[in-house]
Amino acid sequence: MERSRGERFASQRVPLTWEIPVAVAVFTVLMVMLIPLGVQAVVGWVVAGEFAWPAGRLGGAVLGLLHGQFAVGLPVHVAGRMPADGVMWVLAIVGEGIVLGAALVVGLWMRDVMGGTRVRHGLATSALSADALGLPRLRRSAAVIRPDLYARRRPWSGPRCVRRGGPFR
Repeated sequence: MERSRGERFASQRVPLTWEIPVAVAVFTVLMVMLIPLGVQAVVGWVVAGEFAWPAGRLGGAVLGLLHGQFAVGLPVHVAGRMPADGVMWVLAIVGEGIVLGAALVVGLWMRDVMGGTRVRHGLATSALSADALGLPRLRRSAAVIRPDLYARRRPWSGPRCVRRGGPFR
């Protein structure tokens, strides 16, 4: 016997009320700190031909960003070819906007998929249908609702085609 939609999704846990805001806050903090470094790495690749990630010096690079300076913790030959800090901050803000827009699109998609506090999209369960239509009307309309299960007459066999005067199926 087929399970109702509610029974199929009953095994999926709905996140607690504090989990999603904490996840969003942690994601935001990580992105605010890592996107300027990512922009710096891509700009270093474009201007110096080397992916400029501060390997082994990530703490110093983050502290340099907090002081408003890019290229902290990078090799000297890459740091000398980087653009001015003002240009780098504009590029970092553009990168933050792109990631924020993508995160917003993903968040709206997740809200539609999870349904939030609303009833999930889709067909009504049998209990909701019985409440809305009433059980007698639901039983009378069973052949219309599920003709594959409750057909009262022989299923339609399709049109008969006539070809050269004789029936053809």
